[in-house]
Amino acid sequence: MNKLVSSGLGAVQSAKMGFRKVSHVIFDMDGLLLDTETLYTKVTQAILDEYGDGQTYTWEVKTSLMGLQREEVANRLVKLYNLPLTPEEYMDLTLEHIRLLMADCQKMPDTEGIYEGIIGDIAKSFKKTYARETRLKVLGTTEQKTAEIVVNDLGLPCSVAEFRRIFSDMGHQRLGNAPILRGAEKLVRHLHDNRIPIALATSSSTESVEVKTAKHQDLFKLFHHKVMGSSDPEVKNGKPAPDIFLVAAKRFPDNPSPENCLVFEDAPNGVKAARSAGMQVVMVPDENITDDLKQGATVVLKSLEDIKLEDFGLPPLPA
Repeated sequence: MNKLVSSGLGAVQSAKMGFRKVSHVIFDMDGLLLDTETLYTKVTQAILDEYGDGQTYTWEVKTSLMGLQREEVANRLVKLYNLPLTPEEYMDLTLEHIRLLMADCQKMPDTEGIYEGIIGDIAKSFKKTYARETRLKVLGTTEQKTAEIVVNDLGLPCSVAEFRRIFSDMGHQRLGNAPILRGAEKLVRHLHDNRIPIALATSSSTESVEVKTAKHQDLFKLFHHKVMGSSDPEVKNGKPAPDIFLVAAKRFPDNPSPENCLVFEDAPNGVKAARSAGMQVVMVPDENITDDLKQGATVVLKSLEDIKLEDFGLPPLPA
């Protein structure tokens, strides 16, 4: 595998530009096209608050679960946190929470940036600074815990309840104008318009995908087909096994070979799955993913906007 180096241009590129030309493209969904990783973090922490004595859903645990099928995620979490639930009960609770939260989910929004701005503005109104140490503490926590941490850490002259009221008011106002994550919709539409076959390969279940994409049918109808790993009987093993990408490739009408497929992923387990399938993979990771977890990616980007499709023999994105 070629060594990865920082380009300083929004991407981490291969030191030797040994890319293969491809004819088909496969996309992951959660954390790549929809900002659902943030949603899953909030859902998981809410369940831990209720059933796990307030244990914390840490970044280390979250990273280890990225890209896995829902059954495996449920099994691991129930065991790790010793929850008084069966994996099936955990999955039902998760879907119930998702249904409620997805009612307000924006297409590919940078919600973490919005929440950070809101807290920063509240702190500023009390002549306090929202320090990096506090920002790291609140990542992935529930609104209640976020309020408690911020009020206590920053010594704000307001109660936790008052903070939550201000936060809620500002959140409702700003989330209605949530910015779209750079490059995602433009890339999907560009490939579709240029008749490049595209598919979706997500570890989510059919029911979960239907909930999460209900308001975004104009975008998701552009995919030739969708493979939902947690529901599809042909996907015997979840990521990092290659099954889901091999199934996705097979369902294109011309059944392309794996080497002719390019995968877009955000999760380390997804990158491993794509490489195991014999496919090149473009990784757009969370900024908290460490460099050692990016190994194996053909190219690593900060944003889908930075992709140079022509490197893979595909029509270049318009300026």
